Amino acid sequence: MKISRTLAIAATSGLLLTAVPLAAHAQDVSRTGSYTVARGQTISGDLTVRNGTVRIYGTVEGDVRQIGKGSVVVHRSGEVDGNVTESGTGGVSIYGEVDGNVTESGKGSVRVYRHGSVDGNVSERSKGDVRVDRGGEVDGNVTERHAGRVIVRGSVDGNVDEHGSGHVYLHSTAEVDGDVTERKAGNVYRYRTADIDGSVRETGKGRLVRR
Repeated sequence: MKISRTLAIAATSGLLLTAVPLAAHAQDVSRTGSYTVARGQTISGDLTVRNGTVRIYGTVEGDVRQIGKGSVVVHRSGEVDGNVTESGTGGVSIYGEVDGNVTESGKGSVRVYRHGSVDGNVSERSKGDVRVDRGGEVDGNVTERHAGRVIVRGSVDGNVDEHGSGHVYLHSTAEVDGDVTERKAGNVYRYRTADIDGSVRETGKGRLVRR
């Protein structure tokens, strides 16, 4: 009787132990067409949307991917714990918080608005701009690799790199803790009260212009 009871308890414990990880598994969401994460809603896994705009008022604990036509908008109440990637024709607008990296590999731009924050890096790999508005913050690096511009009015804790033909604008309210480098034909426009802790360099055919 004791052996049977012990086996029964062990079996029950085993069921409970296997049930816990199943309940804790992240749930990924994949949709075609526009999709909204409502305020108070939490997606525990990744969110992938094809050919539609993603609007985030709630929380996504994984990555956010937008593929095809459409944009990504992280609203003031929105939070993404992972990375945000947009690979179509739209852009990425950050009013809320992104804990990971933001990458725009299509034709759109990336803009970090007032009160918006990105804990990782911001990268634009095509023709769009990267804008960090006054009151916006990027804790990592800002990189633009094509013909778009980099316009900084807010705070960048890392480096600012322009690898393409676009210009870099360091406005009077800009704060950059790292280096600023323009590597090709674009210019670097540094406004008088811009606070740059690192070096400001033009290593291509462009000019360093003070305003």
